[in-house]
Amino acid sequence: MIKTNPLSIANISKIAKNVRSEFKIGEGECFPILDYLNHLCDQGLLSMQIIDNDDSYLDQKTVALYNKSDNFIYIKEDVLKEYDEGNYRANFTLAHELFHYIQNQVLKFDFEEVEDRKTYEDPEWQANEFAGELLVPKTYLYLDEEELVKRFRVSMECVLTRKVQTKNRNERSLLKEKERSDNNG
Repeated sequence: MIKTNPLSIANISKIAKNVRSEFKIGEGECFPILDYLNHLCDQGLLSMQIIDNDDSYLDQKTVALYNKSDNFIYIKEDVLKEYDEGNYRANFTLAHELFHYIQNQVLKFDFEEVEDRKTYEDPEWQANEFAGELLVPKTYLYLDEEELVKRFRVSMECVLTRKVQTKNRNERSLLKEKERSDNNG
């Protein structure tokens, strides 16, 4: 398994807000992930390559991949087809790969093979957290699921996952506060 520099949810949220701010996209607006990736490519900061669905570079399950040594995001053509057809799972996939670019080129994170790691040191967990926060900022999770899907152009799976994770984190936080209060009183 791979380990990288630790990041908290709060720090990942700040990074997502900075990306939105840099591209002048308000928190309540859909983030145009493909436009942002094209912007990075136009500036010479990143390269993307669309590959055939049966290209052997990516295995069957992998639909997109950031390659650190090439500074390329390789994307299977099915992802862009889904994007064009309004299947918004593609947005999450592209935002996830964007964060791998950020980990490598912006944050200059270190990566090492380890036997054990904390969740917050997992580069895949970090990329998922970033993609979720970039696409559906937590301040809007009070909205109805259908409204979130429509407003932010994400999949229902993304919305439901964000809501469940946030609810669980809030419950854990309340439980910790109660334990502290009980121990002090």
